[in-house]
Amino acid sequence: MVVAITYDKETGNVGEHFGHAEYFKLYEIENGKIMDSAVVQPFGQGHEAVVGTMLDYSVALVICQGIGDGAIEGLAQVGISVCPNVTGKADDALEAFMQGNLQISMVANCNCDHSAGSCGSSCGSDCGGCCH
Repeated sequence: MVVAITYDKETGNVGEHFGHAEYFKLYEIENGKIMDSAVVQPFGQGHEAVVGTMLDYSVALVICQGIGDGAIEGLAQVGISVCPNVTGKADDALEAFMQGNLQISMVANCNCDHSAGSCGSSCGSDCGGCCH
């Protein structure tokens, strides 16, 4: 199973936005053990490009902080589950998942600052048009 976590390369923390993630840390898990990990960049920005990246890496689960309706819908259409609202170190988040302490939820959330203008296109969420 491949798990992708939005990744802040400077801090090692779970990154803030799915669709605007600069990096993902990918983990290959087999029989409850981490077999391999790598930090990768998505093949573009916005949920459509990032969902495509997840497909290319055969991701089964995404762990992230914020994610919008468009991204949730795109991931659901291709059979990828999501654990949103996760903060802290990416490695700790993966451990929490492997221990059964993270909940899969296909419900969008949005914690970004829209006043900064980072989310301008509409994805159908009630967060003011956030596209992550």
